[in-house]
Formats: sequence, C-alpha cells, structure tokens
Amino acid sequence: MGLAMLMAALCPAAVAAQDDVEADVQLDLTSKNLWRGQDYGGPALQPRMEVRWQGLYVNAEGATTFDRDDTSRMGLQLGYRAPFGLNVGVGTQWTSGIDPLNRFLFFDEKETGHRFEANLGYTHRLFSLQAYTIFGGNDFKEEGDRAFSTYVELQVPFRLGGLDWTATAAITPMESGSWRETVVYDGSTERLKQYLYGDGFTCVQACLRATKNLNLNGFCLPVYVELNTNPYAEKASLMAGISLRPFSKK
Repeated sequence: MGLAMLMAALCPAAVAAQDDVEADVQLDLTSKNLWRGQDYGGPALQPRMEVRWQGLYVNAEGATTFDRDDTSRMGLQLGYRAPFGLNVGVGTQWTSGIDPLNRFLFFDEKETGHRFEANLGYTHRLFSLQAYTIFGGNDFKEEGDRAFSTYVELQVPFRLGGLDWTATAAITPMESGSWRETVVYDGSTERLKQYLYGDGFTCVQACLRATKNLNLNGFCLPVYVELNTNPYAEKASLMAGISLRPFSKK
C-alpha cells in the first residue's frame, strides 16, 4: 500500500519533468565545410541534435564531406543557459586526420584528435557574444607549451529586404596551437607552420549570411547563402546551404 502511494506521488512529478524536456534535430547540407574560419573541404553534411531541460542542455554536432581526404569534425557539449541570456558550457571538438587511426575514444594529449574547451557567452535579441578556450587535449604550440587557443565570436542578426541576415566577426586574442605541415608551394615541398586560429591577436572570421525561410505546405525550409572570409588566412568562400528541421518537440 505504501509503495503504491509513493508511486502515485512520484508519477505526476515524472510526467511534469518529461513535459519540460525539449529536443530538436537538424541537418544542414552545405556547399563548403567551414568552421571558425577554417576550410575543411566540402560539400558537407552537418547534423546537430540537442536536449534541453530547465536551462541545462546537451548537444552534439559535426560535419563530414563526401571526400575521405577532407577533415571531419564532431563536437559534444554540456552546459547551462540562464533565463537572462548568460550561458556556460564544457565540451570537446574532435577532428579527423590528427590520430592516424582516427580514434574517437583515444585521449593521448599529444596524438588525440580531441580539444577540450570551455565556453562562456551572452545572448541578447540584438546580438550574441561567445568565447571558447581550449584547456585540454591536443592543443600545443610548436615549441611544446600548451596554447590555450581561444576563439571569440560576435553575431548580430537583422532583417533587411525580406531576408534574415546574420553578420559575424570573430577574433583570436593570442597565438593559438601550431604545428608543421608538409605542403607543395611554388613547385617545391616545404614544412610550413600552421595555426589552429592565428599567430597572435587577429581577425579569423568575418562573414555575412542571408537566409530565406521557404514555406512548403506549412513546412519551414531555411535556405541560406553566406560570404565567409578569413582575413588572417586571406581566404574567402561563397557558401550555400539548406537546413532540414524535422521536428521541434516538447
């Protein structure tokens, strides 16, 4: 009898907690695989999923192209978003091509593809400011010191001409992780120094995205075009993409 009463008391609370859980998934099809100013090849499939409960969230996102020689990426994050806009989180960004066997469950800091990072940010209806700093994993300067590579991004959304626009600017405040990479340059093979973001305080991304939400029989289908530049690397790409959002469910 006592057990039955306890179950009766707990069941409404469990149902209420379940009703508070939100979840969604998304798949982007893009003409380029771009991430934080870095060009990882393309075209790409970029899936994402997230579960939220009372401000807490867990998400997974990544990108893979149709060319096995391109870099694939996967990110996992656990965090909290406060009602007034502040967010904090920790997670990992894993990329292929660092560990020769591309093992995800391999954590030797000198050889793993993981970079563990902390995130602090603030989101307002007029802007979003996010900062990410790597504190563990494979993030070292060529000399062997830990780099604590940092990426700071400002996004400003606005509406113009019937389209939704997002302007993005991102910097790294200091020298990031670095390594030597063999490249063919001017007909000769050289070992050039490469950086995760840049060699000091510099702008590593400046882009402008325009999005049009197509309404197909009541189903929203965002289509976007983005002019993406990396001033530090002196590179630019014009990327197009489409987002598939099957559901957004409580």
